[in-house]
Amino acid sequence: MGRFSTLWDASRAFVGMPAGGKKAEPPKGESGSDADDWYTEMITDLQGGGPDVNPELTGSLKFDVYDEMRKTDPTIKSILLFQELPVRAASWGLNPREEDPLAKAIRDAVNWNFGVEDEDDGFLDLSWDELLAQGLNERVFGSMLEEIVWSKELVEWRDADGDPHLVRPIERVAPRYPRSIRTIKRERGKIVRIEQWNSGTSPIQGEHKISHLIAEREGARWDGVSMLRPAWGAWRLKKGLMIASGIGWDRFATGHPVVWHPDTPDGEQKGKEIGEAVRTHEKAYTRFALAAGETKDTSQWGLEIMNAAQTLADPVPLLRWFSGQEAEAGLAHFSQLGNTETGSRAVAEVQIDPFFLAIQALANYHRRERRRQLFRAFVTVNFGKEASDRYTPKLTVSRIQAHSLSTIVGAITDLSPLGFQLTTRDVQDDVRELLGFSKLPNDLDARGIDRERLRQILASAGLDEAQLAAIVNQLPEDVGVARNRNGRVPAEGEPLVGGGKTKT
Repeated sequence: MGRFSTLWDASRAFVGMPAGGKKAEPPKGESGSDADDWYTEMITDLQGGGPDVNPELTGSLKFDVYDEMRKTDPTIKSILLFQELPVRAASWGLNPREEDPLAKAIRDAVNWNFGVEDEDDGFLDLSWDELLAQGLNERVFGSMLEEIVWSKELVEWRDADGDPHLVRPIERVAPRYPRSIRTIKRERGKIVRIEQWNSGTSPIQGEHKISHLIAEREGARWDGVSMLRPAWGAWRLKKGLMIASGIGWDRFATGHPVVWHPDTPDGEQKGKEIGEAVRTHEKAYTRFALAAGETKDTSQWGLEIMNAAQTLADPVPLLRWFSGQEAEAGLAHFSQLGNTETGSRAVAEVQIDPFFLAIQALANYHRRERRRQLFRAFVTVNFGKEASDRYTPKLTVSRIQAHSLSTIVGAITDLSPLGFQLTTRDVQDDVRELLGFSKLPNDLDARGIDRERLRQILASAGLDEAQLAAIVNQLPEDVGVARNRNGRVPAEGEPLVGGGKTKT
């Protein structure tokens, strides 16, 4: 199958596409609407957000609710962190689109502006990590709008050879939170104009000015659907239960004072003072003097603390259940197994797989949209549309899932009998990174042997680089020596023996 695929790919260049005679002309333009009804479109345009089955979450009202949810509920906060941290902690890279000097130079220029790989660099006011965190707000609000702010002045950027170039970088990817949006104008499904409620602002419009991230797209709605929307019902009931429980415990734990007193104005006033003191002051006490031969029952004064704490329902089981419902809304129900009566580690491992599939999809979405909306804009403005289409670098993301040391070691042990050997430097460095170790040092550099010194050693042995490469490439696979790539003689700056001697 592999050979057939290779032959098929190679034969594509010789296949002529059918002419088809006179080409049919399809109808132009749009005739329908993306909205499911007129109400949806009206609410979306006039109230800063689309409608919802619940009036409390219709229009811009929902943004304040979602903001309260993430800031007041620890379960909601942990769900958001469960999704955010793997994306931010992943390995992000920037690769040239093609293997030619111009593609590599454009890749370096993009990295200089955004600081994807060089965390200390980057022309933006935000680091790449902070930019990721800002964009991930789309999970909270359903969408996240940003204004692309270009530098007013041209800035000098130097390529890898040190040659200067004047470019116009993006200096800010400024957040424009959904609650501030008044109106949105769209053309062919794309946002082309934004107006905010905030005073002193101007409409945001123009090409390469708007970045729009959306959590769950519904037709032409720009606001999307928040990840927190399915958790809202449980959160609302949980909030009400916590408030009611707090009131109940406050009332019945302190007790309810009952004072009986003489039926006189002076007795009534003193009785009120006694009741308020007992209710509001933890050190208050009341003393009633009894005449000789008198009892509490025959006294004109008396006090009782009515305590109903034994009848107060325990709210903890319901609160746990509500928290579990919130976790399910974020595919993080495995995180609740330690708080439930049932569940095991094996169950958690099964449940965590779809969760990390969702995280991978989330990271891929941000990878694609950051490249499409930010990187392409930068390359188009500075190097032209043709260069943008051909050379905009590829943004990569990997190592999403957290790895267990025992799991990695077990996998290597199981694969070893099947021929999987850590014989190349790149593979060893990848595994060392998974284990939290630093990369292997260059053996030649560590011993102070430079390229010219190695040439002298080879010459004294009557060998040249090509002969050495041929010898190494004929060694058995399991000898523990990394061979040269493709059997070619390394270029200047590359290791002579493809990374030196490595052990399996």
